[in-house]
Amino acid sequence: MDWLQTAERVFEFKDIPEEKKAKLIALKLRKYASIWWSNVVTKRVRKGKGKIKTWDKMKSKLKSKFLPPHYLQDNFLKFHHLKQASKSVEKYTRDFEQLLLKCDLKEDESQTLIRYLSGLNEEIAHVVELHPYTSLDELSVLAHKVELQMRIKGKGIVAKPNPRPYPLQK
Repeated sequence: MDWLQTAERVFEFKDIPEEKKAKLIALKLRKYASIWWSNVVTKRVRKGKGKIKTWDKMKSKLKSKFLPPHYLQDNFLKFHHLKQASKSVEKYTRDFEQLLLKCDLKEDESQTLIRYLSGLNEEIAHVVELHPYTSLDELSVLAHKVELQMRIKGKGIVAKPNPRPYPLQK
């Protein structure tokens, strides 16, 4: 699955036109994947079907062949049950984003934000909810800041006010 995301990034970086993406990937396939793809192409010719010209169609064929049938279900299940628990906000965010990519969810940003928020520890989520946010990045930064403040308070560290709030004038 990671190599599919890498391919997408390369396509974007190199501005590969849509009609060349499937051809380029076909050239890059190695070992069993290359043999399998040659067989797919040959079978389509024998059946009188046209060539697979789009990257989306090729990607679909690759996924159905090389991803176990339970792969998506397992990741959806992990995503559905993902909780911060004893993890740091940073680790929770990383896990959340990885599963979001693996599941390839087509949901509104607001649904994704609620999904993220509901997995955070309650004491962090309750504070974060009081602040405005419009993106997952903003939300995760807020959660990280709240976690940091809670850690500081938990250690009994009190931030000292700056004795000189304004710069000295000379």
